[in-house]
Amino acid sequence: MTQLYLFLGPTLPGFEGPADIRVLPPVVAGDLLRLPLREGDVVGIVDGYFHQQLSVRHKEILAVMDRGVHVLGSSSMGALRAAELDVFGMHGVGQVYTDYRAGRTEGDDEVALRHGPPESGYRAMSVPLVNMRATFAAAHQSGVCDRESADRIVEALRSVPYAQRTYRLLPSLADEVDCSQQELAELEAFCVRHPVDVKRADALELIERMRQPEREPARRPGMNRTVHLVDWELAARGRALTDQDALPYPAPGDLDALRVLQLFSAAYPAFLHEERLSWIAEECTEQCGTSTAPTGHAAAAIAHSGHRGVFDVDGDLGFLDDWLTASERAGGDPQEKARLFLARSFQIRPGVAWEEPLLDRLQHTPGFAHASAIAQASHEVETERVRRDPAYSHALLPLEPIRELLTALWGSTEQDADIQALDRGFGSLKEAAEAARPFYLIVHCGADLGELSDFSAISILTRGKSA
Repeated sequence: MTQLYLFLGPTLPGFEGPADIRVLPPVVAGDLLRLPLREGDVVGIVDGYFHQQLSVRHKEILAVMDRGVHVLGSSSMGALRAAELDVFGMHGVGQVYTDYRAGRTEGDDEVALRHGPPESGYRAMSVPLVNMRATFAAAHQSGVCDRESADRIVEALRSVPYAQRTYRLLPSLADEVDCSQQELAELEAFCVRHPVDVKRADALELIERMRQPEREPARRPGMNRTVHLVDWELAARGRALTDQDALPYPAPGDLDALRVLQLFSAAYPAFLHEERLSWIAEECTEQCGTSTAPTGHAAAAIAHSGHRGVFDVDGDLGFLDDWLTASERAGGDPQEKARLFLARSFQIRPGVAWEEPLLDRLQHTPGFAHASAIAQASHEVETERVRRDPAYSHALLPLEPIRELLTALWGSTEQDADIQALDRGFGSLKEAAEAARPFYLIVHCGADLGELSDFSAISILTRGKSA
C-alpha cells in the first residue's frame, strides 16, 4: 500500500490532515533517509528547518527518488528544493515554486519566517516576504497603494532580516520608500485585515496532489552512491523518524549502538580483528585463488601480505614495533606480531563505509541490543540535561576524565592506550574519547557493560565464501 508522508510546520499551523497522510515536523537533513520508504510512496515537503539544524540535502531527495519514491514540494523549503531539482524529477506545486522556477523570486529568505516551537502550533512571529508581496498586490488591486510604491516597499523589506518582517514595520519605512506615514499606516491596516497567504494555498494544493490515486512511475534520476551519501545513510540507519524529535539530539540509531560496542565491549577488539583478517583473506581468495579453509583467516591474511609484497613474515619485522605494545614487542612469535599489525593497520578501500558490514554482522546479537539500550538511555540523559540547562552540550565535556575512564575499562596503560584504541577501530585514544562524549555520563554512573560482549547470535549469520 502506498504510504504518504508530509513535512509540515508553520505554513499550516495546527493542521490535522487526512488519515492517510502521516504529518511530520519540518524536514531536516537525514529525515528522508530515516523513513521506511518503498517504491511508489509519496513524500510532500512544505516546511524545513535551516537555522536550528542542517537543511535537507539535495542528494537525500535524489536518493529516495532513485528508489522510485514520488517527492513533491511547495510553499517554503519544498518550493526551493523543487525549483532546484525538478529537472531530475521532483514535482513542484503552487505559485511560490512557479515564481522561483521562473526567476521572479530569488532569495531563499523570501519564504522564511520566525515562529514558535511545535507546542505553540508554530505560532508565526513574522511574515514571509512572498506573502507580503502577494498582499501588496491585493492592496494595489483595491486602490490602497500604487504598484510603484508596492515595489519600493518590497525592495526595502529585502534588507530587513526575515525574522523582523511584519506589517507593523511599514510606517517606519516612510523615508526609505518615499511614502507618507499615513499612507503606510493605511496599507498596514489593509494588510492586517486582508492578508494573502500564498504559502498556505500552495500547501493545500500539494496535499490534494499527494492524494491523487493514479500516478505514473516515479522518475529515477540515476545517481552514484557517494561516500557522503553512504555516511548519511549509516547515520540514519535504525533511527526511526518520530513526530517530535528532540533537539539538538535526535533519537539514537544503529551507529550509536556500534559506537557503544566499540568503546565499551570487552569482546569487541577480538571481533574486529577477526572481521578485518577475514576481509583480507577474502581478497586473497578472490585475487590469488587461495582457500582460507585449511589455515584460517589469520594465516591467509599473512600469506596475502606476502603475495602483495607488503612484508615477509620470515624476514625482518622490526618495522612492526610501532603497532605493538611493549609486552607484544617482547614476545617472539612473528606470526602473532604480523596478525596484530594487519588487524590494527587495515583500512577498508576508499568509498566503502567500514561500519556497514560490521552492523550487518552485529545487529541481531544480544550484545548489540544491550548497546542500543545504553545508547537510548544516554540519549534520554542528554535530552534531560538540555531541558534543564539549554546551554549544556556534551561537546563541552573535558576529554581528560573520559580518557581516564576508557583506559581503566580497557585495562590499558597510558603508554599503550593508543594501540588499544586501534584494536577498537579508532585512530587514537583522543579520537575514542571524543566519540565517547555522548555516553560518558551514563557509563560513568555505572551502566551495566557486561552484556555488551554477548555476540552469541553472530554464528547464525553468513559472511559469504569465507564463512
